Amino acid sequence: MSTIQVDEETKIKLLEIAGRLQSELKRNITFNDAIKFLISEFEGRKDFKALLPLFGILKKSPEEARGILAELRSEEETRLEKLTGQSGG
Repeated sequence: MSTIQVDEETKIKLLEIAGRLQSELKRNITFNDAIKFLISEFEGRKDFKALLPLFGILKKSPEEARGILAELRSEEETRLEKLTGQSGG
C-alpha cells in the first residue's frame, strides 16, 4: 500500500463517487475501488486532451523539483513514523 496526497476538494469528490458506487453496487467501497473505477472509465475513453487541464505544469528547474520531492518524502516519513510509532531509518 502507498499513500497519496490529494487536496480537500478532490477528497470530497472521491468520497461522493465512492458513495454513488456503494449505492449502486450495494456493497462497501474503498477509495481504492473508487480510483480503480475512475481509471477504468478513463481507459475506456482514451481522451487525453480532455484531461490536460487537470494536470499542472511544474515551472521549476530539475534541481528545485528534486528538492521539493525530497521535502515531500521527508514529510511523508515523519507522518508515517507518527502513525506507526516506528522510525523509518
